[in-house]
Amino acid sequence: MTSQRPASRRWIGGLSLALLSVTWLGCNEQRLPDPIAKSAPSKADLMAFHRQRALALDSLISATAADWDAVVTTATGIRYEVLDTPARGPVSELPKGTVLELHHNFGLLDGRTITSWQADGPLAFELGATDLPAGFHEIIGAAQLGDSLRALIPPSRAWGMTGLPPDIPQEAVITVAMRIDVYTQPR
Repeated sequence: MTSQRPASRRWIGGLSLALLSVTWLGCNEQRLPDPIAKSAPSKADLMAFHRQRALALDSLISATAADWDAVVTTATGIRYEVLDTPARGPVSELPKGTVLELHHNFGLLDGRTITSWQADGPLAFELGATDLPAGFHEIIGAAQLGDSLRALIPPSRAWGMTGLPPDIPQEAVITVAMRIDVYTQPR
């Protein structure tokens, strides 16, 4: 007696044979070459990207300071406003090595505080010799003794592309509120 396959098994076998032949034929076709991919962005691409990023940061800083009354913009993009000034002489004319006292609040645009004098005490700042970023030196050098001011420091003049993890994220704009005075020894 001869065994005959059921019709469903014959159908599956035929389908398998058809798929195998289509796969074999597809493997023998010529493939089109992949398009040439750039391995790195060009100098012009990088310049355009950084120009666009700088414009976006400048727009953000401008919008944040838009409601300030007497905004001063430095050549490096720092925006500051003097809120109160007893005009006791420019900080820039003090002898190098003078220790200043900053009643300060340094923060981020989202409202987070990095450091404040209420939490950490006043910041003793030796004129011309500190590890604070250049933007802080710039606004303090432009101030008068006793000034109270607020400022927005762009990342390029603060902690830059890397930030200062975990407190300061990459490319952070720093908000500053401070009063500048000569340090007096506590009694």
